[in-house]
Amino acid sequence: MRITFLVRNIWGIGGTIKTTINTAEALVERGHDVTLVSCIRNREVPDFDIDPRITVDSLWDVRKPGDGGERLSFMDRRRAKRDSYLDRAQVNNMRESSALFDRRVKQFMEKVDTDILVTTQVTLNLYAARYARPDTIVVGQEHLYLDNYKPPVRQLIKDNYHRLHSIVTITESDARAYREALPDCADRIAVIPNSIPAHRGELSTQNEPMIMAAGRLAKMKGFNTLIEAFGEIAHRYPEWGMRIYGRGTERKRLQQLIGEYGLRARIKLMGPVSPLDDEWSKASIAAVTSHYEAFGLVIVEAMSAGLAVVSSAVEHGPIEIIDHEENGLLFESKNVEALSQALARLMDDRELRCRLAEAGRVTARAYEPEQVVGLHEELFERMLKEHA
Repeated sequence: MRITFLVRNIWGIGGTIKTTINTAEALVERGHDVTLVSCIRNREVPDFDIDPRITVDSLWDVRKPGDGGERLSFMDRRRAKRDSYLDRAQVNNMRESSALFDRRVKQFMEKVDTDILVTTQVTLNLYAARYARPDTIVVGQEHLYLDNYKPPVRQLIKDNYHRLHSIVTITESDARAYREALPDCADRIAVIPNSIPAHRGELSTQNEPMIMAAGRLAKMKGFNTLIEAFGEIAHRYPEWGMRIYGRGTERKRLQQLIGEYGLRARIKLMGPVSPLDDEWSKASIAAVTSHYEAFGLVIVEAMSAGLAVVSSAVEHGPIEIIDHEENGLLFESKNVEALSQALARLMDDRELRCRLAEAGRVTARAYEPEQVVGLHEELFERMLKEHA
């Protein structure tokens, strides 16, 4: 099959980007012709490695012309200053959102020649519902979850998603929410979890006194809770430290919080590192402290590397991936004391860490691309057959 994925920015870092690349590479490995189309390009080299067998295109190179970007025409410069039709509902939070962004995506939708077009985010799903040709089979993926969207966005979803040939969620609970909101489309809603390759580096030995976390340094990731929870008990565990990987707007505030606890020597903000395979083996505990998490790729990645995982008990991914006390520990989101207690249990008990880590590795295998890619193929083949 010829399969085209449309993403907002393949050149950046994030869970949707990573799982899309994982899926694309698994499909290429199965002999399919795969193209990744990025709405924008803002750098020379992507954060994640991409298999050279995959074609990568972009609709708008926003870099400066001297750095390889395009020189906009007079009309396009004017369009770039006008609002997108989606801005009123605050659907698209990219700074490039504009009438020019609308136009570039519309032009792409009008000419794309592919068997299956996969759109990977609510903005792009709505664009496809409005602009895709009737003969283009569109599979709209949702990597967040319905309840996460503000009422105006949920209304746009209810008004427009019926034009998509299929809607794919990453958790069963979100699929139920979509079926309830879109009863006429219930039979077109499928569940396909995100995928993460098997860990390629050394496994954690559970001997390193290190806690590890990774993700965007944003408020919703709850890294302040993690720092506070460790800060409250750090004096009891002088040999233990923490590393947090990622970049984002909260870096300065988190660094200040670390300083307030006097832990600059023990809690390090490591910046973005990709891939993280070599880093996981340097830790024994993975902490996921998000206030909400549509899936939780970091959970699966840490499990695959043999770490014991402690996560906030939030919908949708964490509580579907983790069975408390079986393959990880769950704690009430934003509850510093509960997280401190969970971390203390794990730091005190290597046997517990090993038991949870072993079960977590079993869990992680179910999310390897080789296990998940068949679900995509089955859906795509069914779409082609139904719309032949």
